[in-house]
Amino acid sequence: MRDYLAFLKKDPEDAEHHGVKGMKWGIRRPDSAIKADTQKRHVSGQPVTQTKKAASVITDHNGQETSSARYARLQAVAKAGGASSMNEPDLKFFNSRTEALAKVNKLNESNPSWLSQTSKKVLQQAAQNTMQSIADGVAKKYISGPLLDSLPDPVKAKN
Repeated sequence: MRDYLAFLKKDPEDAEHHGVKGMKWGIRRPDSAIKADTQKRHVSGQPVTQTKKAASVITDHNGQETSSARYARLQAVAKAGGASSMNEPDLKFFNSRTEALAKVNKLNESNPSWLSQTSKKVLQQAAQNTMQSIADGVAKKYISGPLLDSLPDPVKAKN
């Protein structure tokens, strides 16, 4: 039986809170935060509330597991040391996706020293080409020139 007298004796200044601790009234989490949280819980095996949004995060329109959800699940398995228990299609999918992500990350990587490295290579190549042309000129003038002059001219030898 409820104690209605205690309910009536409550001080009206007492605040009653309902809902989730830390939740602010009228403020909703963005869909991206909900999606990330849902995927994280799904991958770790925690229960996920069955809502339309949660189902769309985990599966596509045909009811199949999405590529990103599958990769997240396989990544969790691999990090837990269970890569040897993966079947062949999952292992191939995980490896190819990991390689593709590494290539994309390499393409999007910013390298602030790229300009200085490239400039250094260009200057080294230019200096090497200049030194080679100087060496060729010196060799032609002082070595091959006198040698060719000392040899008999084939046209003079025939006459």
